Amino acid sequence: MEDSSSLGIKDIAKIANVSIGTVDRVLHNRDGVSPTTRKRILQIIEETGYTKNIMASRLKLAARKKIKIAILIPEIKSELSYWRLPQKGIEKAVTELKEQGISIQYFQFNFLHPQSFNEQCGIILSENYDGIITVPLLEKESNELLAIAQKAGIPVVFLDTERSLDHEANFICQNSYKAGKVAGRLLHGLVGSKGKYFVVNILNEDGIQINNLQRENGFRSFFEENFKDQKIEIHTVNHPLKDDFEMTDELKDLFTSNTTKGIFVTNARSFLIPGILKENKITDTFIIGFDLNRKNLALLKKGQINFLINQKPEFQGYSAIKSLFKFLTKKDDSELNIDIPVEIIVKENA
Repeated sequence: MEDSSSLGIKDIAKIANVSIGTVDRVLHNRDGVSPTTRKRILQIIEETGYTKNIMASRLKLAARKKIKIAILIPEIKSELSYWRLPQKGIEKAVTELKEQGISIQYFQFNFLHPQSFNEQCGIILSENYDGIITVPLLEKESNELLAIAQKAGIPVVFLDTERSLDHEANFICQNSYKAGKVAGRLLHGLVGSKGKYFVVNILNEDGIQINNLQRENGFRSFFEENFKDQKIEIHTVNHPLKDDFEMTDELKDLFTSNTTKGIFVTNARSFLIPGILKENKITDTFIIGFDLNRKNLALLKKGQINFLINQKPEFQGYSAIKSLFKFLTKKDDSELNIDIPVEIIVKENA
């Protein structure tokens, strides 16, 4: 049998010893072909894998050109950068779709400098990309991008965080508020109502990120909804991103009490906490944070972090490419919005 990757309708006709028109009628399920001949042609198609080639051709025809998708994410500055994870999922999806005509281009911005986001958006919009994948960390700038893209008919998918924007938008991410409530329930199971709770937010120059704020709000709402008749002690620790994490005298006074303590880190930097606790001889403390980076996982397996919430960033990146491709080739928008479940990781399933 011939190599199916090079077969065309003419080759199928030759193998079946029929006309090209007969094969075409079978492919389109039209009348005028005897049952015996139809069966023989379908068998040849199945054996050669020609059906798959037809599907790929139809997708290419639907696209009518190579699909170009722009990826706009925060700068990746280290091996531990969270943004390497969705990038890994993006690369996997592109590899799977490579034969069907897709290309991507990465653009990066500094989320401490909104102008860099605008500059990259200007480049993307000037180069006629078919779709855009980005993150809505900057509200004003995200609204501006969305307005221009929608006017130009360019679909945009946001990863990582869902937030209210001026226009209808597509989000593939975890609900940060719900994740915060889950964190509250998990820590309460270890700390109880008489212990102390600390919410650690890592701040940039513009203050707390929207997803960190949503997580803290969810965390606090868990206690307000379930223990409104009890006085639960919850402290917020806002720590600058650019500074090393240090135990101030005020924090030391709070942490050195004899009560059990629970720490909720609202981003991927939970690994900063165990060393500080050990250095200051602070015990009876439980920690929950986000994301499966190498340092977090190592401390989770040692029992120094108790829980990690997985946002599935690789799956977010993978799904964004797949859903955009599906929309651009089939006009099917059914997967442009995905709510990522709150997945809990402990050392036993890490």
